[in-house]
Amino acid sequence: MAESDTEQPTYRVYGSLFNELGEQAGSTSVKVNSFDSVWSDDGQYEITGLSQGEHVIRAYFMNDGHTVIYRTIFIDADTELDFHQGSNWITGTLHHSQNDIVSIGLVEQNEQASLIESRFEFGPHPVGEYCTLIAEWDRASEVTSQYLRMRIEEGSSAAPDINHIEFHYGMNNIYGFITDVQGTPVSGALVSDGIVSSVSNNDGFYLLRNLSIDSEPTITIQQEENDLLPPVRHLVTSGENWLNLTTVTDVEFPGNVTFTTKTQTVLMSPFSLEWDGGDYTDYYSVYHGEISDDNLIYRGSYEQFDYTPSEAGTHEFNIVAHNSNGSNENSPSLVIIVLPNPSNDLVWQAGMSWDYFISHTPEYFHNRTYTMIGTETIQDAFDREQETFLVRISDDTYLAEEKAFRWFDVSNLLTVKSYWVDDPTSSSYFQEGTMGWQFTTQGNDAELFSGDAPDSLHFNRTNIIGVPGHPNGYDDTENTVFIQEDVEVTVFGESYRTTYIAISDNDDDVLSWELWYNASVRNYVKIIDRLPGSHSDTVVYELTGYDVPTKPKFITESSTSSDMDYSIEWAEFPTATLYQVLENDRIIYEGKNLHLDITNAEDGLHVYSLNAFTDIGYLIEGDEIEINVNFIPESPVIEPIGERVFYSGETVNVSWSSTPYAGWYSLIVQDSNGNVVEIYNGTDTFVILSDLSIGQNRLRVNVMVNDKVSDYSTSEFVTMEQQNDADERSLTSISFATTSISLLVLSILIPYWRDDDV
Repeated sequence: MAESDTEQPTYRVYGSLFNELGEQAGSTSVKVNSFDSVWSDDGQYEITGLSQGEHVIRAYFMNDGHTVIYRTIFIDADTELDFHQGSNWITGTLHHSQNDIVSIGLVEQNEQASLIESRFEFGPHPVGEYCTLIAEWDRASEVTSQYLRMRIEEGSSAAPDINHIEFHYGMNNIYGFITDVQGTPVSGALVSDGIVSSVSNNDGFYLLRNLSIDSEPTITIQQEENDLLPPVRHLVTSGENWLNLTTVTDVEFPGNVTFTTKTQTVLMSPFSLEWDGGDYTDYYSVYHGEISDDNLIYRGSYEQFDYTPSEAGTHEFNIVAHNSNGSNENSPSLVIIVLPNPSNDLVWQAGMSWDYFISHTPEYFHNRTYTMIGTETIQDAFDREQETFLVRISDDTYLAEEKAFRWFDVSNLLTVKSYWVDDPTSSSYFQEGTMGWQFTTQGNDAELFSGDAPDSLHFNRTNIIGVPGHPNGYDDTENTVFIQEDVEVTVFGESYRTTYIAISDNDDDVLSWELWYNASVRNYVKIIDRLPGSHSDTVVYELTGYDVPTKPKFITESSTSSDMDYSIEWAEFPTATLYQVLENDRIIYEGKNLHLDITNAEDGLHVYSLNAFTDIGYLIEGDEIEINVNFIPESPVIEPIGERVFYSGETVNVSWSSTPYAGWYSLIVQDSNGNVVEIYNGTDTFVILSDLSIGQNRLRVNVMVNDKVSDYSTSEFVTMEQQNDADERSLTSISFATTSISLLVLSILIPYWRDDDV
């Protein structure tokens, strides 16, 4: 059988997305079953490739309250379905025989539904609203009705079909509200006939479904196995079966307990769990994972517990309040995402940053931030390949376009290369340094933070200083290394336990460097450099703050761009399986890349925000940057025409460089009398000119892109002459050439004539 004969048809579901005001919704994710989400930022969505049958569809309104709507949907054709934030449908099936006359209605809205192969739906109606459904069967001239009252819910991944109802002939439902003697709703009460059960919601409402008509069940109402009132017998009849209940036993159960610690990402280190308990609570139980004795991590009366994670990943915590009457498990769980520590060979991760106060002798002070943006393998001053961390430098003394970078050895975190370039508006100066740190112990290579600590250092540095007349710098020293563990140092009021490193010059015993390294900071908290390779005698670096990101972070900085095309980059985030980038609250990218190319950006402020999704689908909101685009088109460049002279009647080919997104090019000419005329306007990058004025013609071109017009290009000149003037010059040239030849012949013959005379 051919493959096409076995293919099953597929369909699509599509529609509009609205917020609670009925306006176009912001960023919204729609998914069917376990398929990938489809994100929408224009209020429209479409999902294709759906097979015939019943599916679960979900809309997640990320920019409108982080709310969700789950419902069931039967697909047997292309289907339009609009979602409204805060509203959901009632769906269901009314089972009946072929000869039954049936109907299904919604009492409060006086609404009747059409049955399509026994299926029906009502809505959408506001979430939290109570409504009453009536199903009727007319069988053998006898009408049987079934009533069902319910509260419309959002739904969830655990209960996606919570608003889906199955009606069966001969069955009915008992429902009502449970209150205490003061009229206060009783939530969490278990209502049961021994087979069917229901737990009252926070309004005290309960619903027992699909009980046989004419049966008379005995209904119990309990909390924590305590009877709230004596068992109740109720005869199930056709029609409405309201049964409101009032408790007679005043059992004080623990009030609701709520985590006050918020869902967050943390580093691999101890963190605190905190909560607020309700009334009548004696003690609490905290569980790492589901509520079971195997997962119990704390039991006691305190409202705080310090937890030490044993592994990275997503950690879920649950809490239960207890007293002598029972327990309360109604608290929502808490999710904490623990980020893994970097591996030993890469102690830094992209996005980490350190702030230093730097003081120079002679006196000069400034603040600087080092941000790790990547890794790169480069050659050090000894021509050895070194893996390095590439770090961007921000300084409070820098001008807008002043740039600086450093490359730090991944093993010892010392500078292997440095680069600085001045703001072009200030100067064209630059400085580039290359260093080598060759640590040894008893003549053998050693690492600074290895078990076999070094005792010697060969240091080499070359500084290329791009300042006219300024000599380059060079250092080459042999040094002794001293290392001491567990040294306390205080920097800006903070005390750190550090590894202290002292490096002294063997020639003069000068203590060239002192460094204090702290493992938690993952960097040096203080450095004294007495060989800085600059005009300073001494430079002191003191840590004022640091950031190990616990949320997704951009590497690209906020800036102003004169270009419509640019890239934004972000750091890899542990546990992330997918990244999401929004531009002015509109999703523009979802994927696994760590960069995004922006093209043809409009003028104005562009705010980019970054989110990451974990392996369990949890969204972590991250960093935000601003790019202010003020586009200025570059001037086209006219191809050189040359210095030849053109004559009247000749054509001149003029062409120029192409500009992306050009709306038009304009070529102007200025003649020898100063008259300026536009001789071309269009989208081509060339033109053939045949009517230029006699004399010198100055050509310039500009371009329009997105309603922005560039400056005119540099000039090209074309000289035009009349043809008869050229002929006269040609005759003059011939006459001059003839005369010159005659004189030359005479000058040669005269000596011979003289010889003849002799």
